[in-house]
Amino acid sequence: MIDRLRRRPLYAACNEDSRTELAALAPTRADVVVCVAAGGGRALSLLGAGARRFVAVDRRESQLHVLELAAVALDRLPDAAFRAFVGLELDAGRLDVYEMLRASLTPRARRYWDVRRSLIATGMLYAGRLERTLARWSDWLRRAGLMRWPAAAFAARSLDEQRAALRRAERDVVRGGRAWSALFHPIAVALALQDPSFRRSTEGRTGAYLYGRLLDFATRRRVRESFLLHLIYYGRYDPVGALPLWLTPPGAERARKELSRLELRHATLESVAAALPRDGPLCWSLSDVSAWMDEPRFHALLARLVAASPPGSRLCWRHLAAHWTTPALPGLVRDADLSRALDHADTSVFYAIHAARVVEPA
Repeated sequence: MIDRLRRRPLYAACNEDSRTELAALAPTRADVVVCVAAGGGRALSLLGAGARRFVAVDRRESQLHVLELAAVALDRLPDAAFRAFVGLELDAGRLDVYEMLRASLTPRARRYWDVRRSLIATGMLYAGRLERTLARWSDWLRRAGLMRWPAAAFAARSLDEQRAALRRAERDVVRGGRAWSALFHPIAVALALQDPSFRRSTEGRTGAYLYGRLLDFATRRRVRESFLLHLIYYGRYDPVGALPLWLTPPGAERARKELSRLELRHATLESVAAALPRDGPLCWSLSDVSAWMDEPRFHALLARLVAASPPGSRLCWRHLAAHWTTPALPGLVRDADLSRALDHADTSVFYAIHAARVVEPA
């Protein structure tokens, strides 16, 4: 099973709410956006804002291949065919469509996907190890009767009705918390996902921390508003419900018009920062890079990015389970009020979002 999972990219779906990130970065035609590629969806959602230049960077080349195939499909296919190809709608002919698209891929991306056609056949949105594993775990929990309350929450027609469903399912909610604590044991997650972000939390108990954020969200927002919760619980997005921005018709059209500005870089953020000219503001979309490094290294990364960024530049990052502090750097100002507002509005549930800007050092 582990070998089969490793044939998959780590991420393929979009786990983060790009709408709040757009509010944090507010990219314009004067800006250069640098975005961690990850599953590709956040990059395409931000691309539609219309920056002067857009650089998607990732140390994992496989993540760039995911983004490249999504971008080629977006460019070559009308909206209905695009939604079917990526997996949002049912379609038995995805491999035929891939044969038409593959000539537009770079040679390395083509080789990557040629030996992973089975992932394309089932819908590339669900090709990632993270999405596959979380959906599998959720299915196990439901079958074991340990996590039934979200189904009632998704069916609720109002927030009050959802809260009432949670009260009725109190015992199920408690059992779900115990199950999450067990499933998100660091050893289990490390073996399944090779993702260090799940090994840490501010409480030292990752499963309990993430479950606490889930319950907090469910008491103040309808779970139907979170495409990530639907993806985790049902294993798929709801094509007529909440969706990542790039999968909505308006978001897809905006991204489609900006595809000529998309640059893919197999590199580190530090090397990209060193190569960019200081000829205008930079917008840094860092995702949850803090999960992949200890706190001193995260602080060092922010220092490098701030040093490379002219005043007026903006940064946005997320913490999943590794909540490192923001360093006191000359020229870096974390906007605490905006960060709190964005975190409250965000539908990614498990990701705490942070916004900061670069100013002239005092």
